[in-house]
Amino acid sequence: MKQFYFFVLLSSVFCVQSQTLTQAFNEPVVGDIDRSIRLDTSSYTTGLPLNVTGNNCFWDFTRLGGIFPMVVDSFITPSAAPNASAYPNASYAQNRDKIYTFYKSTSSPAQTEMLGGYTPSLSLTFTNTAIIASYPISFGYNVTDPVSGSFKYNTTNGGCNGSINITADGIGTLSLANGLKIPNVIRLKSVEILTLSTSFLPVGMFYQTVYNYYEQGKKFPVVNVGYTTYQLLAGTPTITALVYGNQNYFNLLGVNQNKANFENYKAFPNPFHDAFSIQAKSDENEFLIYALTGQLLLSTKEVSTDNLAPLPKGIYFLEIKNKEAVYRQKIVKE
Repeated sequence: MKQFYFFVLLSSVFCVQSQTLTQAFNEPVVGDIDRSIRLDTSSYTTGLPLNVTGNNCFWDFTRLGGIFPMVVDSFITPSAAPNASAYPNASYAQNRDKIYTFYKSTSSPAQTEMLGGYTPSLSLTFTNTAIIASYPISFGYNVTDPVSGSFKYNTTNGGCNGSINITADGIGTLSLANGLKIPNVIRLKSVEILTLSTSFLPVGMFYQTVYNYYEQGKKFPVVNVGYTTYQLLAGTPTITALVYGNQNYFNLLGVNQNKANFENYKAFPNPFHDAFSIQAKSDENEFLIYALTGQLLLSTKEVSTDNLAPLPKGIYFLEIKNKEAVYRQKIVKE
């Protein structure tokens, strides 16, 4: 079962649905790769239907559409991750960009434990590891586990404690765009709370709620919804809401436009060799070029032959941002 941390987952008499997640099938192993696409939720003006729970649910996600960027989660050997020595019992690590989360897999009991996580600025090491999955998991599953350990934020060290609660609170049909309806989907909800402190004084907090929707027979979730609130060293609280869809169900078609008018934004020639021109309505633009994996390759105020020269031949995504609009286009260098 895939579960994102901050570095960061009774049946009807007339229609009984069931699905069970197992360790043998759903727990990631070294070598697994999960690719997801950021989803646009702007058409859900009153919010996503996250309050739909129970048996025979119907989750209407038909208005979700893929936008850039794509994100890639790679499951690697712990020794290949930075700061691996802090997690000697890890079975595998999950890598997304510069974020590494370490996990331990046990067979008796069959469960997955989270040992902590590492980024260049923040690392967490749990001495009382968080159980994020006790297999098998079916509708009605509910496990709460305490978490405690230590943290390092830049040069500040201290302790951390909190809890993680995982529930399988819904099962039913997931409705996506293009008339796609996926039956027998199980939803896992996780609520993670963590307090950071030094000398018994709180210096930071994390609060995260994640919803994962699993199709029967698929290892990774179809849709992942995450809401995170965090604050470090008395800074301003940061709130994020991110929604991702598995690339097998969503695509990046239509990225040419997101709140933008095609006539005011043009990138040509396309494909291109060396010379490349961009027409944008505003004079104050930010130009970003991404690899297909979602990695940001270039961020500049002006695109030129010189700063495009290092790019090898291939397919990329161009994003133009200004105060008026966001324009996205697939470009090809030959």
